[in-house]
This record gives sequence, structure tokens and C-alpha cells, in this order.
Amino acid sequence: MENLFATDCIRTNSGIYMNVFEPNIDMISIEDIGHALSHQCRFGGHLPQFYSVAQHSFICQSMIEPEHKLAALLHDASEAYLLDIPSPIKHRLMDYKEIEDRLMRMIAEKFQFQYPLYKRIKEIDQQVLQIEWDGLMLQNIKPSFVPFSPGEAKKTFLDCFYQLNHLPKFVCKKDG
Repeated sequence: MENLFATDCIRTNSGIYMNVFEPNIDMISIEDIGHALSHQCRFGGHLPQFYSVAQHSFICQSMIEPEHKLAALLHDASEAYLLDIPSPIKHRLMDYKEIEDRLMRMIAEKFQFQYPLYKRIKEIDQQVLQIEWDGLMLQNIKPSFVPFSPGEAKKTFLDCFYQLNHLPKFVCKKDG
């Protein structure tokens, strides 16, 4: 039965009730992650145009050696459930890091990648962040990419995930 006020839970796009405070591995869905990240704008939505966390993650994975691509693609996967909170705010939220780490450990276990993340992933994440800041936020440089629509970002993110896991490509539903 659907419940708008399920205690400590959010309802995902697929209908799963995710308890971010007491998650279990069965609550985690790559389709939910791809959907949510493709609909979340970087910088808390304060950009001149839409640019998703899913596309950011895809760009990060494209810049790293093959054995770390999956982890780079999923480095922000917890944000599908916890949202993309800008760092200055995130650092002031008392239990956020603990909640995020617990969820990321579970995501890493489900999808079989190393967590804590390989150091180079964080370096690339910061490098891409600087490009996003200069190119999209400040518009001081022309970024080497064009922001995707949510539908394009979801398809690209999920196709990449399936390719890295040697699975058939994602078939987008009409919801984009």
C-alpha cells in the first residue's frame, strides 16, 4: 500500500521505499539511481542551465582508468537518495557524512566496487567540478561538453553502467 508519510523513507521512482537511515541492499536500484541523478541539477540548481549529477558522474568515469570506471560513475550514487547538497551546506549537517558513508558502503557492496573510493576518483571529481564552475556557473570558459536533458543524462548514465557490467543497454521508458 502506498504511503505518503512512510517513516524515515522516501519513495523512489520505481516504487521502492528507501529508508536512508537504515538501508538494506534490496532497496538500492541502479534504475532509481540513474533516474534521480539525471533529474538533479548540480550546484543545488543554481546554474544558468540544467546540468545533472548523472552527466557529471558520466564525465568523471570517462577520465579514469578502466578498472575504476564503475566506481567513478557511481561516486555520487548516494545523492540519488540524499540529494546533491552543495558542499558548504553538507559540511554543516551533523550526521550527513555518517549517513552518506553507510549508504555508499552498501551501494559499493551491491555493485561491487571499492569504497572508500580510490583517491584518483576524488581528484577527477574536483577537476570536473572546477570545469563546471568556470564553464557553466561563471561562463568564463567554454566547457568541453554540452549539458544533456534529464532523459539524455539518464540514458547515458544507465547505458554506461550496463556496458561496464557487460549487460544489454538500458531501454528508456517514456518518463525520460
